[in-house]
Amino acid sequence: MKAISVPARSAGWLEGKRLSRLMLILGAVILAALVLGISLFLLFQDVFAFGSFPAGVSVVGVDVSGLSKTEAIAKCEEELADVASKPLTLAIDDEKYQIPPEQIGLMLEYDKMVDEAYSKAWSVPLWERMGRRFVSRPKEINIGLLTSGDRSAVQSWLDTTINSINRHPQDAYVDVTSGTPVIVAAKTGRNCPMDQLVKDTDAALKTTNRTVNVKVGRVPAGLQDSVFGRFLIINLGSFTLTVYDREKPIAQFPVAHGSPTFPTQVGLWKIVSKSKNPGWYNPNSWWSGGMPAYIPPGPGNPLGTRAMGLNVNGEFIHGTPSSGSIGTAASHGCIRMYIKDAEALFEMVEVGTPVYVIKASGNPGWDVTRRPSWWK
Repeated sequence: MKAISVPARSAGWLEGKRLSRLMLILGAVILAALVLGISLFLLFQDVFAFGSFPAGVSVVGVDVSGLSKTEAIAKCEEELADVASKPLTLAIDDEKYQIPPEQIGLMLEYDKMVDEAYSKAWSVPLWERMGRRFVSRPKEINIGLLTSGDRSAVQSWLDTTINSINRHPQDAYVDVTSGTPVIVAAKTGRNCPMDQLVKDTDAALKTTNRTVNVKVGRVPAGLQDSVFGRFLIINLGSFTLTVYDREKPIAQFPVAHGSPTFPTQVGLWKIVSKSKNPGWYNPNSWWSGGMPAYIPPGPGNPLGTRAMGLNVNGEFIHGTPSSGSIGTAASHGCIRMYIKDAEALFEMVEVGTPVYVIKASGNPGWDVTRRPSWWK
């Protein structure tokens, strides 16, 4: 039988094919071994890490990665101490109402927060934990604030504090108590619903700043401070009349005012009339019984050359020929001025100009916050 010879070229091809197959098998074995090794390494890491926190875990922003529960609690107690001692605050406008945490039994639940963080961290599937550890991309977990407190104490404080938050609208006014005017701005009325305040307070107790930005309904005041322009302050104690443009003094004059028998009325009044060269009509009072029924304008007229009527008891601010009475309590209720001063004042005021009459600096003699009925 004749032998069949295999060409050398064909034999080499077969040999190369066997070698390639062998290399592929060897590569697959090495790759499988590598994958298995890495997997076992990651698995061992995961097993040995159990009992401590994986990377990326925080409690209220405090990083507890790699710590045991006990260590995590200690770290949280240290780094959250400022949060634990922060008062509960109700903030509205420029006002703050605060109560210390110990008065409402407010405490941070460190054990619960750490337990929740640990549970969430280790509830991540094993394959995900291993994969994230391999690519160094830990799952970010942050547990929010957990607190406990005395709800009845919180409610009691809210019941008290809401009385300071709620208010009726308050008109602007000129505080003349000291004798120097201070314009006090109007305050809008506020109404805070209790159910909303309780809801917002509960939410704030779960935050690190423990601050409630109080929500209120608002009612505007009827009188704003923009209405105050020029006005007069008559200080009976110092026998002075001062003209103001808002809080700025423009002029000051010495005056006489009512005697103890006929005192000038303190309060807030206004000029209701202006008379140049007025005549004087006898008021038919006991003190005027010996006087004429009418004195025409001119020298000796009791009202001088200028008279400005007020809306109280027929009182006037007027000039007087009795210049010696200035600086004394000598009139029948009117405010007397030197003739030239009354003429100067006459040009500075209008009908409607407010006139504040006070007993003395520091003792106005009336409620300066009260809005008179005539001021619409």
